[in-house]
Amino acid sequence: MGRRAFVIVASWPYRQLSDAGKITWCCTGCTESHLGIFIPCCTSQETEAHSDPRISHQSGREKKHVAFDYMMDKYPKFQSPENPRYYTKEANVWLYPILDADAAEVHALCMRVARARPYNNFMYRFNAVFWCWPLSCWWSNTDALGPSHCVALTMRIIASARTKSDAPLTSDIATFTALKMDRWSCANLCAPQKLTGHSPRSALEALQKGGNVGSPVQGFGEAVRLCRGGGGTVALGNVLPLLPVSLMSRV
Repeated sequence: MGRRAFVIVASWPYRQLSDAGKITWCCTGCTESHLGIFIPCCTSQETEAHSDPRISHQSGREKKHVAFDYMMDKYPKFQSPENPRYYTKEANVWLYPILDADAAEVHALCMRVARARPYNNFMYRFNAVFWCWPLSCWWSNTDALGPSHCVALTMRIIASARTKSDAPLTSDIATFTALKMDRWSCANLCAPQKLTGHSPRSALEALQKGGNVGSPVQGFGEAVRLCRGGGGTVALGNVLPLLPVSLMSRV
């Protein structure tokens, strides 16, 4: 296995959340705020590719270490993890290595997703409130991706990278299956019916249970050092680090 990409698990103080984030925080349990993708140690070819202004925030251009997140305009883009308007000094960030998926494959998928421009519609969050509801609360604006807030988008990318299949990008069932995640049934009454039914906390627990992510490190700098052959992991086993603040999506 070559380089690893990471799942970003982040939280912010309540006052720094958007209005939509505050509403979601009130409705879904006051846990973590956001999932995203972090790709350190990008090659020169990857750096040139993700520096395209159409798919990147200006902070992420010509940078070797990039995050892939829904931005303030509700579209996913590459950005610098040092973008102070997004990952503020008060943000609490943990990085979980994605297992059995090369960072090059994850980067290529993020490129495709960015070009497809899925829109992070506020209505998706209602599935996280009513997690067993059998239908998506809103449709996707593109045929290339199924309905996705930050959590669902991250899970689709991980599933597609691990299976080397496009099916998880549009199919919730394919993503649940690829990641070995429970889906609502009479035997799993507390599991969501749709990917958008997951909150960051429940998604992270499911990713860990399915063996999709490894032990975390705290902060982007530690993930970069791990990529370069230094640093170390946190020996937490199945225990999640306690991230004290908000929920669902930064924006």
